[in-house]
Amino acid sequence: MRIHLIIPPVGYVAQRWKEGSTMPPLGILYVAAVLQRAGYEVKVTAAEVLGLDQRQISQEVAAFDATLLGLTITTENRFDVFKLAVDLKRDHPERIIMVGGPHATMAGIDMIEHIEAIDLAVVGEGEDTVLELAECLRSGWHELALARVRGIIFRRYGKPYYSGRRPLIQDLDRLPQPAKHLIPLEQYNFYWPVEGRNLPAANMMTSRGCPFNCNFCSTPVTWGRRVRGYSVERLISEMRWNIEQAGAEFIWFYDDTFNYNRERLHAVCRSIIREKLKIRFAAEIRIDALERADLEILAEAGLFFFSFGVEAGSERVRREIIHKNIATEKAYQVVDWANELGLRPNAFFIFSHPTETWAEARQTITIMEDFRKKAEISVSILHIYPGTELESRARDEGILPADFSWSRHDSRVKTLPAAQGDIPLYKDRFTWAQIGELIVRWSMGTKKISLLKKIPEALKSIRTPRDLFKYLVIGLVYLRIRLFKK
Repeated sequence: MRIHLIIPPVGYVAQRWKEGSTMPPLGILYVAAVLQRAGYEVKVTAAEVLGLDQRQISQEVAAFDATLLGLTITTENRFDVFKLAVDLKRDHPERIIMVGGPHATMAGIDMIEHIEAIDLAVVGEGEDTVLELAECLRSGWHELALARVRGIIFRRYGKPYYSGRRPLIQDLDRLPQPAKHLIPLEQYNFYWPVEGRNLPAANMMTSRGCPFNCNFCSTPVTWGRRVRGYSVERLISEMRWNIEQAGAEFIWFYDDTFNYNRERLHAVCRSIIREKLKIRFAAEIRIDALERADLEILAEAGLFFFSFGVEAGSERVRREIIHKNIATEKAYQVVDWANELGLRPNAFFIFSHPTETWAEARQTITIMEDFRKKAEISVSILHIYPGTELESRARDEGILPADFSWSRHDSRVKTLPAAQGDIPLYKDRFTWAQIGELIVRWSMGTKKISLLKKIPEALKSIRTPRDLFKYLVIGLVYLRIRLFKK
């Protein structure tokens, strides 16, 4: 049986992250590697870097003639994936269309209920699930047999049916490396600027899960709060492959919390140093689990850039709302350590948390301004993702209507597609003028984003008079701040 996995033309990340280089998709490549190892004929169509449109993807599907089509989906790209699925089902009604990824995990029942073209949703880790699913489908579509495959949602007797959660993979070392040989790596413009050079880059995951429980994050639901990591030996082996076979001079470790275990962190760094890999890398780090000695050995091993979440300037908001008990002083301390060690820190901030006041938002702005010459800054308005604690709160408070569906555009829900992706925003106490001021002040202090370049996208995203109103307000705020600055 043939299996055709497709990365949609829009890619798989949020619009606000589409600045700069393009990153290979690890999730779909792990699934491809497991299937290929089991003897299946697998094709991966990287439509996002090949520049393929729906018609061309349909031609690829016809040429490969697979039984099972797999699409990867995030909440950010869901509407594009829905449309692609509808078009492919129209052109190839005999194909089984399977969708996996974060959105399928968090909102799979809603998706299967509303998007008739999608036959299956894969929930959670897909490697074992898709392999068992492929075995099941060898003899055709039989609902009773499918019901025994843990980790899928499909229609049974015409209604969404969830077969139950599949246990998480405890021994990650048994998984093969992502099948990067199935995509045109040379087409991916993935690089990282280091000291005046754009270094060819690769991405890796060394662990799955996050031990923390931020209210807005879906990771603990998707991957679990018990972190599972690759062995140091396996990690070094995959790093070496990326360096020697893919030509990487920089690696982005795509873990949610790279320093979840201090002993393992130091073992990894010592191995990189001992093996003389001579690689620079980036990682996401939790600063309340970080000491200066950790940063020192990371720097020695090749760390160049690291991100960490401050999220809010108010310790009350961090502690009571986000469940992130980080002292403001620790954030300043970590930034100072990074500067002393020659590292580039990147601090994450979010505005419009539940109960956050404008005065507390101004505390966030103060920290951002203090960091501006010492660290990079990443900012967003609080997004609501399916399956999170925040989603439950938003539904209880009416920010998401009682009949809200993740599979339908809803004019009652606040979004800023051109600036923040087509995701519901948690807009509670702040006005659009205040939100506009936060966005404008951040954009004026960073080289990453140009609001003027966002104007065409904003115009295309206008669907209602309310959309026009909010962009006009933000535009007026932009003009006021620019004129005042001059």
